Amino acid sequence: MNTLEKMESFIVLAECHSFTEAARRLYCSQPTISHHINKLEENFDSKLFHRSGKKVELTKQGEILLHYAREIMNLVDEASEKIKKADYYE
Repeated sequence: MNTLEKMESFIVLAECHSFTEAARRLYCSQPTISHHINKLEENFDSKLFHRSGKKVELTKQGEILLHYAREIMNLVDEASEKIKKADYYE
């Protein structure tokens, strides 16, 4: 499991507010999403979500990470496109 997978899980969970729905959207198990979020929380030494029943909401720290996670994923997509174009022109 790499950091990009964890970030993707984090973003999807932040958008849908449900571990079950995030797992469905990412075609994986709910424990996988939970594991990704727990690892990110350990990595940043901070709670990223308020958990209440089946719904989750971002904490202030989670809101900060969401901004950067989206930027990171956008940069990865941009790099991928540039690499593909560079291959095309060679």
